[in-house]
Amino acid sequence: MAPVTQIMYFKTSSSYLQDPSRLISELATKSAADKIEGLSKAYLGFETEDPTNAFWVFEWTSKSAHDTYHQTDTFKATQAAARQVFASRPTHTFAGFSNASRIFSAPATEFVTFTLKKDASMDALQPLVQQLQAKLQGTPKFYGSSWAPVVDKPNVIHGVLGWESVQAHWDAVSSGPLKEIIDEVKKIADLWLVHAILTPYKV
Repeated sequence: MAPVTQIMYFKTSSSYLQDPSRLISELATKSAADKIEGLSKAYLGFETEDPTNAFWVFEWTSKSAHDTYHQTDTFKATQAAARQVFASRPTHTFAGFSNASRIFSAPATEFVTFTLKKDASMDALQPLVQQLQAKLQGTPKFYGSSWAPVVDKPNVIHGVLGWESVQAHWDAVSSGPLKEIIDEVKKIADLWLVHAILTPYKV
């Protein structure tokens, strides 16, 4: 089974915004009785564009390890504490990123999706993503990128990219070859993009 990254994205409660570490420790206490089987790494943080939105990123050994955990009493015990954190129903996105730890540990992480427009094909999008990945190599203040189709959404490619800062990202793509590739992507796909500052969480 291939490793998979789970990205949870949600609007946070005011109590979580005021004191995230307290609610996180409550959640951790609920699940501390058992080490979560198959969970290898976790990162928590807030979106920079709208800090009332949060990201929880979990690296699993496989999608089935995540699914199995959701059937456990440990998971059910965390749900009451979790409801204190969420002000909206979280979205859950799964993608098979590779070597993403350096990206999620970067000072700023970019989350981006390309969703194919009607009548556009993945055969046209995939080469552009490969060009983008190749051209990004050597970009100043860049920590790497990983791209993968979203599980159960064959028309969506998800990218995660690490940067020294949000400004470093905008400086890199405001002109030149990277901008040209992104302009081509926009002809065939809708683009969604935000940044977050993540902190590794010991699991």
